[in-house]
Amino acid sequence: MSSAPSAGRWYVAISTSDGRRLRWHKQGRAHALPAELGPVWIANFKPALFQVMPDGALVARGADAQASDIVKVELEPADG
Repeated sequence: MSSAPSAGRWYVAISTSDGRRLRWHKQGRAHALPAELGPVWIANFKPALFQVMPDGALVARGADAQASDIVKVELEPADG
């Protein structure tokens, strides 16, 4: 993980069990976290509780047959 982005925001990159890398989407668009919240969010995220849809939206495990298992979540600077 790199240092905090200059714009003060992070995107969450989600790696799936089938090899895709998606950006977390919330309400139809890439969701950016404040710089101070990003590391806390990553440290406390529980992949066993969630899956990710092809568009990057998080859903409860087992909620949708199209959802994929999450292998890893990482931060990406939102400014670049």
